Amino acid sequence: MIEKHLLRRFIAWIAPYRTMVAIAISSLIAVAVTTSLLPLLIKQLLDSILVIEHELEEFQFVLLTILGLLTLHGVANFFNSYAINWIIGKVSMDQRKLLFEKLLALPVSYPEEADPDKLNANLFSDIEQTTDDIVQILTILGKEILTAIGLLTVMLFLNWEFSVMGLLVALIIGSIMQFISQASDLDQKTPHLSMASPLLSLTSIKHIKSIKLNGSQLQESKHFCNSIEQQRSLNLKQATVKTFSKTLAFLIIATILAVFFFLFKQQISLGMMTVGDAGALITAILMLVLPVKQLLNILTSSQNRLHIIHNIDSLLAQQNESDPGKVEIASARGQIRFEEVSAYDYSQTCPPLFNLTLTIQPGEIVALASSSEDQERTLIDLIARFIHPTNGRILLDDIDIATIKLADLRANIAWLTPDTKLLNDTIAANIAYGTTHCAMEASIMKVARTCHVTKFAREMPQGLQTRIDRKDVEFSANQHQRILIARVLLKNPTIVIIDETTAVFDIHCPLVNQALDALIQDRTTLIISSQPSMLSKAHRILKLT
Repeated sequence: MIEKHLLRRFIAWIAPYRTMVAIAISSLIAVAVTTSLLPLLIKQLLDSILVIEHELEEFQFVLLTILGLLTLHGVANFFNSYAINWIIGKVSMDQRKLLFEKLLALPVSYPEEADPDKLNANLFSDIEQTTDDIVQILTILGKEILTAIGLLTVMLFLNWEFSVMGLLVALIIGSIMQFISQASDLDQKTPHLSMASPLLSLTSIKHIKSIKLNGSQLQESKHFCNSIEQQRSLNLKQATVKTFSKTLAFLIIATILAVFFFLFKQQISLGMMTVGDAGALITAILMLVLPVKQLLNILTSSQNRLHIIHNIDSLLAQQNESDPGKVEIASARGQIRFEEVSAYDYSQTCPPLFNLTLTIQPGEIVALASSSEDQERTLIDLIARFIHPTNGRILLDDIDIATIKLADLRANIAWLTPDTKLLNDTIAANIAYGTTHCAMEASIMKVARTCHVTKFAREMPQGLQTRIDRKDVEFSANQHQRILIARVLLKNPTIVIIDETTAVFDIHCPLVNQALDALIQDRTTLIISSQPSMLSKAHRILKLT
């Protein structure tokens, strides 16, 4: 069952959507009530058919009432399903948004340090499934309990002795059906066995050269045959268990129903019960089986997805990136000075930088060279204040960057990588990105011309307002890069970091090269690259040791 604190947490999630929750609950009650009333109408229908004294008009009235009840049941079921799916969609969207905003607010070191089980690619997709699981559990609990209570009330009204027997029968049949379901799921609990032979064959083919050189084809073939024999035996066992379970369950249910029909016949013969009463009781008992099965399923089910709520809460409880800085700066000159700086990378194993002292003058273009990418990455991360030095200090225009407001510091820095993903938006919106998203159209047009974005944009259906994700529009790699360069140029940073660690700029394209030259002109620029043509743009190469 759902733990109390998880239930409270989930109620807090759905609290903003009280109207839809009310619709879901109201329609759920309507479904339970209409289901419970059906046996009584079945009684009236059978009595009106079998009792000659009843008028045709009464039969027609009962028939129309049943049709009306079933219609009401269908309408209520539709509204219940719609409201539940609406709530699931809204709650999962809210939680995804909260998680994404939290990830953006966390220190950049968090993904490196976090538990992989709490931060993985499936977390966002699992949110909707977890929300759906909880809603379904609560819905089943509410609807099936109300339905069971309603049906038991009707059965007690008709015949209290048969009601007790009927409840026992429903429990037995429901338990049998639950057992059959668990037997049918046996193969799903051992996927590693069913996947063994494909994985083994793929592994053997992958190492075919070694197998041939060692002359071990016969040995590998025997090993593979043993694997598929185990799989065959498992499949046969599963099929036998399922077939035997279904046959045994059918015989038990048939025996129980035969005994019930015999008792009904005796009661009817003695005049203690009408055919309508018997039909209503049988209908109620059979309708009671499904709620009982559903409730048993919830009571015995393992909540394998509810741990995701713990992961969500754990992530949301993490401290955001701290900003102790108080000094406000507008546009910096761009002098960077390291004074005996030592720092660890995210792994915290060894300091890539130790007692580093250097000065980069305003407007100077410096290429970083090192035997280790960790050193270059750590130096850049220190400037952007993604990590903090363990010793020494870093100054921007003679101001310790630890004392500068984080937003002001990063407003003066741009990080340019050629493989940055573009938004599924217009070209203009991708240029006016981040703090410049409200930039004037004239400013966007100016940088677009400087970076030669207009050369290809004017050929597109809507110019700069053409969406990146249009199916009839394709962007080349250098066009993509020119948009990224224009984005940085619009920001107008004092310090530019060009990072070619994971991909390189198409400098052989004159338009990309000219756009880069326009960007780094009179700006303090740090280059991480192995391209000779990119390194040639630097005033000097700084070797990190």
